[in-house]
Amino acid sequence: MLLTPGALHLFARLTTYDDNSCTSAKISVVPCLVRNCFDRGSTGKRTAMPPVEAERAQVEDAVAAKIQECDPEQLLESGDFQDILQTVSKEVLSCLDQEPRGQLTNEVHTLIAHRVSELIRPGLDYAARRKGKKTKFSDAPKRRPLRFARFDRVVCLVGGDRQWASGNIQSLNEVDPSNPTVVFPYVVKTDPPQGRLISVPSDENDTVRAEVCFGQREGAMWFTLFCMPATPNKSRRFGVGDRVACAVEDETGDYSSWLPGTVLEMEYCFEEAAKKLLPDWEWDGVHGRVPYQVQLDTGVKVLVHRDEHWLVRDLRLQEAGIRQAANGVHCCKRIERRQRNGVWQAVDHKTCKVRPCDPPESDDSD
Repeated sequence: MLLTPGALHLFARLTTYDDNSCTSAKISVVPCLVRNCFDRGSTGKRTAMPPVEAERAQVEDAVAAKIQECDPEQLLESGDFQDILQTVSKEVLSCLDQEPRGQLTNEVHTLIAHRVSELIRPGLDYAARRKGKKTKFSDAPKRRPLRFARFDRVVCLVGGDRQWASGNIQSLNEVDPSNPTVVFPYVVKTDPPQGRLISVPSDENDTVRAEVCFGQREGAMWFTLFCMPATPNKSRRFGVGDRVACAVEDETGDYSSWLPGTVLEMEYCFEEAAKKLLPDWEWDGVHGRVPYQVQLDTGVKVLVHRDEHWLVRDLRLQEAGIRQAANGVHCCKRIERRQRNGVWQAVDHKTCKVRPCDPPESDDSD
């Protein structure tokens, strides 16, 4: 049976000994084995690998060598090693042309180094802390994690007449197929009329931000206009005077919060103000109205451009507080499971209905 280069590296890790000399000798053999891309097959004769298999072996060899370079003391668990090897190898091979290249380019090696360094840090840091050791990443500055998760609603800079467009995040950390050294933090499916996939180049407010009820900051009218749905939903969940929780920017502007407020007006018309910003738009009365104008308890008035659970909720069911935060908190799901007075409930923030439910399964193993 043929052992791939990555498997040989993994074998070296699984068969090392406590004696340092044995460990060094065992590991040093592996690169010599994997440089010869040959398969002896079932007959025992030495036959050359097919070109595609040889390229796959080259990629796995390069990935495994980079992991070894990042973790010379072999602190990483073998399972983590294998996960990183498989993930990075698959990503790199998907970026390569169908025809084998012979030798891996500098761009490919740069991509491998970037992705291995990115994926290895959590597992390596954890293993090092357990053993009281330091790694090459221990003193490196910590990068800010991505602000948004898959399926979060965001607004993206797209240029053109609309400039910004709302949409759903479809994937995270996607490699640019035209340049493997570039990784896009987000790929977003924009809403109609664009309705296309776009790659977000950076996780900064000047390119992507949370879709919220705008009104607290400068440019609120612009963002409201660019987030207006092509076909507005006519059903309404709240009335004038109802107490609601609105999704708005937090104090930093990078994340979002739920703030309490009161519905001042339904089908609020802002057409006159909008015409001053976009005089060339065709206004048919529908696109100059939003479902609600809400006055927050802070005194600020915001516009709710969609009657959707991710923008406005019943205040009795959604407490004021964090919506999205740097610590990973995401309070945007339609169905929320919570415990009240010892009873578990499932809250549907779209229909505003509450029903009993089973408690979540424990993560603790018996």
